[in-house]
Amino acid sequence: MAIELVPYASLKSLLNLTDPLITDYPALSLLRLSVTSAIEEYLSRLLESKERTETIYFGSQKQSMVSLPALPVISISSVTVTIIGESETYDENEEYEITEYGIQLAVSLSKAKMVIVYTGGISVVPDAMARAALMQVVYEFQGKDQIGASSVSTEGGSVQRPELGLLKEVMRDLNRFKHPLRLI
Repeated sequence: MAIELVPYASLKSLLNLTDPLITDYPALSLLRLSVTSAIEEYLSRLLESKERTETIYFGSQKQSMVSLPALPVISISSVTVTIIGESETYDENEEYEITEYGIQLAVSLSKAKMVIVYTGGISVVPDAMARAALMQVVYEFQGKDQIGASSVSTEGGSVQRPELGLLKEVMRDLNRFKHPLRLI
C-alpha cells in the first residue's frame, strides 16, 4: 500500500482549494511526492509498508547487527546467508531476532552475503509526521513560483528566501522518527 503522508483533504482545507482532485493541481501533486521522498531521506527510512528484498555484504569485520531501511520490520519471509559459495537459511528466534533497527544475528558474520526478504514500513502515519509533511508541502506550494530564488521582490522591498530544504520545525517534528542507528 502506498503511504500518503499528506492527504489531499488536509491540503484542500488548509489552502482553501476548490477543485475536487489533487490532479487538478499538478504542482501540488508533484510537491507532495517530493516532500515524501525528502522526509524518507531525512529519516534514513523507507516509509511505505511493503515486501522488500535487501542484499547485505559483510566485509572482513565481524558484524551481528543488520540495519534495514523499512521500519518497523513487520515480518521476515526469509534470511539466506552465503559464505564461500555455501548457502544456509536462517530461522527466526534461533539465528536472528527482529529489532527496532532491523535484525540482530545470534552469531557475528564476516565475508558473507545475506539476502533478506521482509515486509517493513508504516501502515498508519503518526500525527506528528503527518503534521510535519503538511507544513512542508504547504510551504513549498505557496512558494512554488520562487523555487530556487534567494530573494523575492515585493511591493515593499525584497524578502530573503532560505535554501530549499526541510523547514527547521519540520525536522524537529520528524527527529523522533529517525532510523534508530542514524547518528544525529
